[in-house]
Amino acid sequence: MELRLIEAASEIGAGKRGASMGMAALRVAAWKNGSELFGHAEESILRDENDVLYEDDDSPNAHHIDGLIRFQSDLAYEVYKYLRNKVFPIVVGGDHSIAIGSVSGTKMAYPNERIGVVWIDAHADLHSPWTTPSGNVHGMPLALLMHIEKKGRNRPRVYTMDTWDHLRKIGVNGPKLLPNDLVFIALRDYEPEEEAIIKEHGIKVIKVEDVRKKGADAVVRETLAHLSLCGRIHVSFDVDSLDPSISVGTGTPVPGGLNLEEARGLLSGFCADPKTATLDVVEINPALDTNNAMAEATLSILEPLFPILRAR
Repeated sequence: MELRLIEAASEIGAGKRGASMGMAALRVAAWKNGSELFGHAEESILRDENDVLYEDDDSPNAHHIDGLIRFQSDLAYEVYKYLRNKVFPIVVGGDHSIAIGSVSGTKMAYPNERIGVVWIDAHADLHSPWTTPSGNVHGMPLALLMHIEKKGRNRPRVYTMDTWDHLRKIGVNGPKLLPNDLVFIALRDYEPEEEAIIKEHGIKVIKVEDVRKKGADAVVRETLAHLSLCGRIHVSFDVDSLDPSISVGTGTPVPGGLNLEEARGLLSGFCADPKTATLDVVEINPALDTNNAMAEATLSILEPLFPILRAR
């Protein structure tokens, strides 16, 4: 199978600056370690809209959301284009709001199939402008993609919700996935509003201790069995799913995360499955790191995936 790396260097959704340098940090790690990672696949570099971060923010409940419309639309089309040509896209962020574009593009490529999403992340990312405590859009992509919005503590501006509605319509109209077709892995930090959504919809959560007890292979099998009615699977890997002992180079590190072997086992297992169509890798932030440790750790997780995907 042919592969394509897509650089989605948007950090508009993050609260701390630096995630836009994720792909550059990976490239530096590859040079240092003599890795052939970037020799394995063609690259696409999307134009970002990060200049909006210099501008006044008119949307306190979804900071700079106006900058995301064109970027997410372009990313969705890029993912769609490669999937239709039987190419496997690996989308390197950027912050986790890029999943709005990448999941929408996956759904656009397979509009008649149920899309399963494996969300390997410390956070639930189920907020909306109505409930967000921070206003950072990287905490909102799943709520947007599933069209779940609970009224909450905030009173977002009409302009904010109009833009939110535009983002929801990228790719195809309607929700991109169902709550039953979402699986969280390594989730351990979320607010009461997000917990309420998880409980109300019975969303499957696999904790780090489950991965440790059962092993990565068993968790992959369990996840794929849960998503058996889905025609395609989108895997979204946030590096903050890893334990901060590995690296602090991400905006929102949370103790008690995965180790490298567990993360490698999970991603290798999912990428070996023919239903897996797309992979996101997000939130590498060298500006918060020491000696580019997070990019080097992530490189060691990604390298085994290339021969696995090529052999499919």
